[in-house]
Amino acid sequence: MNIICQFRKSKNFAAERPSGGKFTSCCRKEKIKLEKPSDALCNDFLYPNFLPDLLTNPNNPDYKTFHDNIRSYNSAVSFASMGTKVFDFSGGAPYAFKVYGQIRRRTSHIQSVNGQAPQYVQLYVIDSTQATKIRVNHPANEQCNLRILDQIDRFFGQHNRLSDTYRILREVE
Repeated sequence: MNIICQFRKSKNFAAERPSGGKFTSCCRKEKIKLEKPSDALCNDFLYPNFLPDLLTNPNNPDYKTFHDNIRSYNSAVSFASMGTKVFDFSGGAPYAFKVYGQIRRRTSHIQSVNGQAPQYVQLYVIDSTQATKIRVNHPANEQCNLRILDQIDRFFGQHNRLSDTYRILREVE
């Protein structure tokens, strides 16, 4: 993926380049204009230094393990889970799944119920250090690095609108 779109700077494979040279998959030949991302205070969003380094710097000691477990990190810090019926294709083709029926988000109450371990949103309304320990102790996250999870959690706590909203809801409750 070394062919860069001149408008959106997206990375593309050489075979994806249209004959006119303008990509359609990322910006429809510059017809789609995306707003600049902003943080919870509507300031221009800047990614935290640690994240681009983890994603792009092979010299970072955590680079390989982060890439190998990126889905676990994503799931560990999610606010909800997707639920749907999935039709699984079998055969020799690349992995794909087909969603049919209704797609729903599974989330949680603001507080854990019946002494269950906090999950999803509940992890954003408790102490960040405690939330990170809960995440890293979940069997699905056993390959995740505690320090990286803590960095992501603290970043969300400072810059994510949902995190702020849920924390306020918890205080009101």
